[in-house]
Amino acid sequence: MAKEKNEKSYKGLMIRIIVAIIFLGLLFSTYFIKDDIETYLNSIFYPEVSNDISNSKLVMHFINVGNADAIAIELPNGEHMLIDSGDNNNTSREALISYLDNNFFESGEEKTFDYFVLTHSDADHVGGAALVLQTYKIEKCFRPNQYTEAEAVEYNITDSKNIVTTQVFQRFVNALEEENCEVEFFTVNSDINFSDFDINFIAPLETIYSDVNNYSPVMILTYAGVKTMFTGDAEKEVEEALLNLYDGYTGEYASSVLDIDILKVGHHGSDTSSTENFIKALSPSYAVICTDGEAYGHPSQTVLNRLENNGVKNIYRTDLNGNIVIGVSEDGVISANLGTYTKGFKIEW
Repeated sequence: MAKEKNEKSYKGLMIRIIVAIIFLGLLFSTYFIKDDIETYLNSIFYPEVSNDISNSKLVMHFINVGNADAIAIELPNGEHMLIDSGDNNNTSREALISYLDNNFFESGEEKTFDYFVLTHSDADHVGGAALVLQTYKIEKCFRPNQYTEAEAVEYNITDSKNIVTTQVFQRFVNALEEENCEVEFFTVNSDINFSDFDINFIAPLETIYSDVNNYSPVMILTYAGVKTMFTGDAEKEVEEALLNLYDGYTGEYASSVLDIDILKVGHHGSDTSSTENFIKALSPSYAVICTDGEAYGHPSQTVLNRLENNGVKNIYRTDLNGNIVIGVSEDGVISANLGTYTKGFKIEW
């Protein structure tokens, strides 16, 4: 009897061991299809987002650099663009360079930006520009119609609204002169056109603004039928001018020029931008706000409500979502990979 009992115990133990081995084997094997499993489960728990950007030919990285802008873009033709450079403090600059080195450029790839766009002279946009120019090869720099005091003399600029006296802007200009790259003071004629994508500058509409934020270019990147708008810190005066320019917008319909899919929300979500009529005209499906969630009350709850009330289903914020990567495939499929998910949860292997 004891012998039979021992045999049963032995057999039971062996069965459990075999089952455990099979289970561990199956679990280990799933590692090789982990990306498919992540995508499937995340599509259930967080249906608004596909985190698989592997098929994207256009990839836009909205980098978490505090209450500041830094957007690195992998263009469909393999070129690279950087829009703004974070804030004028070590934390922001280090976050920018670390992200670019470890998450944007591939290992062994030449670290070159074919286009570097500085939207305007504020420190939270130009703060890391000198370091970017010193660290990476820049082929062409687009800069606003703003000048240092020395440049104002050189270019015969007499209106003080075009002249910037801050040290951070001076450092940017000094580094730009040392880089010796092609430089263009951007206008609405600064478009970048290729066979399969376009970047159209639709602002600034003036050469002199009383508010430095309004020197920001408004750019629309179009690829595979998907339109992304970058706004810098352009405020309501620029938005209203664009509404008046394109088809005399009356509040009843959206101009085809302004009808977009993805919006980089102006001025960190401040209520100085993103007017009701402008958001209604744009009718985006995705909105990205570059903010730390603390400085200056950004983003404004009024703006957040305005986005939601106008049907923007996917609102991402760098203070809540961390680094935000949005991709567009050649079939026009939009995917988003967030550092942190705020609705549901993100499953990672």
